[in-house]
Amino acid sequence: MTLVIISFLIIASYTAAVCIKAKGVPYSISATYYYLEHKLWFMATMWLTAGLLIPAILEVSKPNTEWIAFLSCVGMFFVGSAPNFKDNYESKVHTAGAITCIAGSQLWIALNFWPMLLVWLAYVGYTALSIAKEKEGTFWYKFYQSKPMFWIEIAALLSTYFTMLFNM
Repeated sequence: MTLVIISFLIIASYTAAVCIKAKGVPYSISATYYYLEHKLWFMATMWLTAGLLIPAILEVSKPNTEWIAFLSCVGMFFVGSAPNFKDNYESKVHTAGAITCIAGSQLWIALNFWPMLLVWLAYVGYTALSIAKEKEGTFWYKFYQSKPMFWIEIAALLSTYFTMLFNM
């Protein structure tokens, strides 16, 4: 339980700090890399978040789902290893890691405690309200202005940590 709390505090503190520094929500957690003066903070955050989560997530996983949990954490390691997603090569590694992390974590949740997938209703509700409030622009412009990737990442993280707490 201690490692899960520390892992959560690391990613939550990092995200809050960069949102405060940027004076708003970025387009994604990964985009915060470009706001940092000391770029290694991004890698350290991703690696510590995933590394501290691995022992606990493997322990609470239902039989035959451990590999999915492990793969999700490995995805976050890849995200941290290739933070400069605007670079052609790093973009491929970063994107593959992000997809593995998010899709894997949500598959793990579906197989371990599916009701936590309802966290996504908050994301859908927020996005719908954001689009409705935006007065000008096309649907896609309004959708982009809601900063969907940031909120997708937050929903994936929260649903994972909530599942951990319910399965401990």
